[in-house]
Amino acid sequence: MKSEKSLKFTDLNDHQHHIYPHDIFYVEADNIRSWIMCEGQAIHVPHPILFMENLLPDYFLRIHRSFLVNQYSITALYPHAVMMSNGFRLPVPKKKYQWLKSRLEDTGFSTEYPRLGK
Repeated sequence: MKSEKSLKFTDLNDHQHHIYPHDIFYVEADNIRSWIMCEGQAIHVPHPILFMENLLPDYFLRIHRSFLVNQYSITALYPHAVMMSNGFRLPVPKKKYQWLKSRLEDTGFSTEYPRLGK
């Protein structure tokens, strides 16, 4: 993340945003568009999630067909969800859980957390 360059996005209202990837919590698919979720703002951009996945650094992980997350914004991993540092809980499909757990453990992330309530 050192000397990371900001990325320029134009939202659906033609406003320009310069965002450092490490400031993004996650990207959520919205059909052929995406929402970029950052601290205090949600930016609606005209790019599909696959475009965003190819643009963002390798520390963004596709945990679900609709979610691309900054692994450094994950605060807890559960069998069916991740908790993000912004307080959002995002789904993790059963078939992605072991892959995600391994990826996070490879970076030193502790996956030992109490279970989420129902």
